[in-house]
Amino acid sequence: MPKAAQDKRYLVIVNPVSRGGKAQEEGIWLLNRLKKAGVDYEFLFTERAGHAEEIVVKWAEDFDVVVSVSGDGTTNEIINGIMKVPSADLRLAMFPAGTADDFACNMGYERKDKEQAVKAILGSDCRTIDLIRYDDRYAAVSFGLGVDSEIADGAYKWKTFRIPAYFYSGLRKCFFEERKRYHVRFDYEGQTFEGWVLISILCNAPVFGRYIRINPNAKMNDGILDLTIGTEMPNVYGLVLFGFACLGGRHGFSSLVSFHQVRNMRIECKSDTYAQIDGEVYKFDSGRVINLSMVPQALKVLVPAESLADKKLPFVYREEPPEPVQLRLIPRREGVAEELEELSRRVKTRVEQALEARRWRPAIGGNGSGRELGRQQVMFTREREEARSARRAAKRMKKEMRTLEKRAVRADIGH
Repeated sequence: MPKAAQDKRYLVIVNPVSRGGKAQEEGIWLLNRLKKAGVDYEFLFTERAGHAEEIVVKWAEDFDVVVSVSGDGTTNEIINGIMKVPSADLRLAMFPAGTADDFACNMGYERKDKEQAVKAILGSDCRTIDLIRYDDRYAAVSFGLGVDSEIADGAYKWKTFRIPAYFYSGLRKCFFEERKRYHVRFDYEGQTFEGWVLISILCNAPVFGRYIRINPNAKMNDGILDLTIGTEMPNVYGLVLFGFACLGGRHGFSSLVSFHQVRNMRIECKSDTYAQIDGEVYKFDSGRVINLSMVPQALKVLVPAESLADKKLPFVYREEPPEPVQLRLIPRREGVAEELEELSRRVKTRVEQALEARRWRPAIGGNGSGRELGRQQVMFTREREEARSARRAAKRMKKEMRTLEKRAVRADIGH
């Protein structure tokens, strides 16, 4: 374990329904790994929308790192919680467990590489990124209006199918259903745009929806937001441009698509409008006004060490400043709040009871390559058994939750 991890306190927040329920299994796997690493951590499941933000705001002062085991929606809640407690000097770390994981992918995490994520969580490599502020809230990847939000809203019905659900919803909107038309007004950098749009995305990062490079020039630490406007167009033409956007962001050839750079922006919805903010869908009524701005160098994020040298990622190269040494006016609490400790202890106990303890006994082989082969087989078996144990534990916990819910319903009926 890196020495830096020994001095940190980790708050791990898991959205158990993210990625069609897969995130609960991923969270159990991570809990098992952190326990073996011997780090100081607390572990909580979210119970409702907005719960992750509440957790961070309530207990931010007790921790150094918040780990998001979820998708973009819960990560957005955690970021908003961190921004509400700037004195806590929290860092965010990711364990990707969502449908698209746009934020994690833009930061250099590989969606299916658990070991890479664990190294980043326990490491000290960090990037400082900008955020989008809209009214009194924040977004890390994108703030969009238009048909993409409408498609995402339609995909919720088939959320368990994950990414294919979005493609299915998009094709239905394109060929079989009447989609909405969006009339908006944008005021930015002394300019005004007013008209009908198919899609408009204010980007802090170039990629969203896992594959769509909506604005290839967007950077997450350049102090500028990138605006993409696609005016009203036929459905089929929009589908063609979508294909080019998925092929490295090559949709800019169209005269119906324009790119702009802004620091402050005012949006007025002239019609009822769907919006997506870091993957979550909202509906704005006609007449709604939203003020957006860039917040430079707002959030510190732990990243994989190898990502710092990856020039394909959306960052302007700059040296991260060393950790400041300063006096704390308010002494740091030595322990965590008793309420949090009790909640975390219950979750840990449930997980440990669900996990099946197993021991791996390496086969005693001969010398040389035979012994090395045996060691590799043991490592492979161990990783496979860890994954199986986490899967079984997640199933047991889901079964327990269903039983508790049924009992609660029967109790309500009885009263």
